[in-house]
Amino acid sequence: MVGRGITPLGRHRQREQFARAVDALPEQADPAFADELAVVALLRKAAVTSGPDEAAKARMRERVLNASPPPTAKIDSIRPRSGARGRLAVALAAALCLVFSLAGMSLLLSRDALPGDALYGVKRTAESASLGLTFGEESKGYKRLEFAAARISEIETLVDRYRDSGGGPLGGHLTALTDFDADAAAGSRVLAAHGTGSDGTGSDERTLGSLREWATSQTTRLGDLRDRLPAEAATRSGTSLDLLGRIAQRAADLAARSRCATVTTGEVDEVGPVPATGECSAPPIAPSPSATQPSGTSIAVTPTPAGPTTSTSAPAPTATAPAPGSGGTTPPTSKPGLPLPSVTVTVEPPVQLPSLPITLPPLLGLSG
Repeated sequence: MVGRGITPLGRHRQREQFARAVDALPEQADPAFADELAVVALLRKAAVTSGPDEAAKARMRERVLNASPPPTAKIDSIRPRSGARGRLAVALAAALCLVFSLAGMSLLLSRDALPGDALYGVKRTAESASLGLTFGEESKGYKRLEFAAARISEIETLVDRYRDSGGGPLGGHLTALTDFDADAAAGSRVLAAHGTGSDGTGSDERTLGSLREWATSQTTRLGDLRDRLPAEAATRSGTSLDLLGRIAQRAADLAARSRCATVTTGEVDEVGPVPATGECSAPPIAPSPSATQPSGTSIAVTPTPAGPTTSTSAPAPTATAPAPGSGGTTPPTSKPGLPLPSVTVTVEPPVQLPSLPITLPPLLGLSG
């Protein structure tokens, strides 16, 4: 076989001849393939002898057929449901993201909205939310005044935008003036109560001064706009100007009675606490702790004897002076004519020490 199959066609013919030699009977085999056919015969013999015999094959077949069938796998019915829940959760998350993004864009676009615009309601809702997030009554009062001043700014923008068409839509001006009155009155009530201490925080004259200045400045702004407003809006602005005048006057009246004993009557109207109208009397001064104590007290000293005395003991202390060495001081003398209680103080006399006799030796050179 050496030298054959040099070309692809020759190799193909060689494979066909070998296949025919393998399939032919042994006596019809081609002698040229004797070695290859010997290898094929050995492989066939090994296949027969190396495997299990017929008895082993029969036992194996019987064991396989008699074995219990494998348990049928249960179809998990939760998977489709969990898949539906997952898709629903993803859809809800996407919807929430869309809603939040739209809300954020609406808030940004509504910052410059004017009365009558489509996003003006969103702007007012955002202002209400910011008021709810403001802590402290005083801060809420100033926030109300800020909203009221914003309504005047909106009216100014409407007048400038529709300068050539008579000042703009009437409904927008009326809406702005109505909202201005509501915010101004609410802010005035809160700040006036804080300034007079009616809310329990103590009086604050600076708050009343700030309220009066704000009302004065807004009166000037609205008065300058009145001539450029539509006729009906100009008439309606008179109500707002009257409200601003009442706020300024109320702040001035409360500030004038801030040092009186009675500042308010206890009643509250549209713009805040109603000031008292009686005589302004100074509030009572609380007595100091030192004024409630007596200025002087007579003290009677009664000594008690500690035991028998000797000729060398010090004299007993008297009622006007303490014993020597006792460290006491002369008690104050009460003023005549004052009914003050007398206090008796017992002073122990000093302990008397016994005297020891001292004997001196005789001096040299002296007799006796």
